[in-house]
This record gives sequence, C-alpha cells and structure tokens, in this order.
Amino acid sequence: MANVGLRKPYVAKYDRQAKSYSDGFRYSHAVSMGITPNYAEASLYGDDVQVEYEKDFVNAAITLGTTSTPLQAADTMFGHTVDAENKEVTYKATDEANYVGVGITGVEKVDGVTQYIALIILCAKFADSAESYSTKGDQLQFNTPSIEGTAISADDEGNWKQTKIFDTAEAADAYVRDFLNISDVPSI
Repeated sequence: MANVGLRKPYVAKYDRQAKSYSDGFRYSHAVSMGITPNYAEASLYGDDVQVEYEKDFVNAAITLGTTSTPLQAADTMFGHTVDAENKEVTYKATDEANYVGVGITGVEKVDGVTQYIALIILCAKFADSAESYSTKGDQLQFNTPSIEGTAISADDEGNWKQTKIFDTAEAADAYVRDFLNISDVPSI
C-alpha cells in the first residue's frame, strides 16, 4: 500500500451527548494530514521475564495542512465570533474550541490498483493555526496554514477513527459527507 493522494477535508461539529454531527463544511483544499496515535503502555515482570504487556489507546495527535482557513472554521471549530457579512472574526481569550469530526479522502495504490479511502476522525478538538507572513523577495513562496488537534474516543466503546475503501473518489467523498451529515457543500 502506498499513499499517493489526499482530497477534500470536511469538518462538522460533534455533539458528544447526542453522538451526532452538525454545521459541516468543506475545509479548503487539503495539503497534508498526519495522524499519530498515542498509547499508554505497561509491562509486568515475574520470575525474571515479562509475563504481561498492555497497550491502550489514549488519543491521537492530528495535523491538517490546507491551502487556506475558511471563515466558518473560526466559529464551528474554534469558538470565535464571526460576522460573515463583513468577513470579520473576533478572537477572545475565553473562546473555547468545539469537538468536531474530520473527514478526508485518501488515495492509495495497492498492487497497481488505485483505491480511495474515506477516513473519518470521529471526535477531535483543534487549536488555531500559527500564522506566518513573509515578503515576496526574489522568489515566490506559499505559506499555508496547518492546524493541530487531538482526537479522543467518541463513545463508550472507544471508537476514534473509521475508514472505508471505495473504487471511486466520488463514492468516498459522498460517504464522508453523509457520515458527517453534510448535505450541501459549495465548490471551492
């Protein structure tokens, strides 16, 4: 298996009590996504040998790089006050980020065959991205935003991520949108 592509990140607010998604949107164009699970580990030794080993999921660090940060992310993800009509965002020190679900379509090659992976992080909380600006200078350079978050179990069963394989990108994209309860997505 070789990961050869990444497409269409979507985000929707996650209600942990109702276990449902709302206020979903397309989060710009995908540049990169990294998911690093973190585990708690313990070993038990007896009679000078290891007799037990336990490894349990704790959370996962997520980094999502995109071409831009949409205005809707400020409210839905980060809890900031948005005046959409004037394209203005007010950031307060007391703003609290919301839990969200994040879905993407990954592109993989397996034995020369392309397949599309719908991947959904079920429950995560993100922080605002660092911002970087620079003058053009002698060469053009793109500075793209990257947000970092932490995924946790979305339910009492410990579910935190879900994937499904499809033959077409359209089917994977539709699965992600349906899962996150996103019916109407404007084109980017």
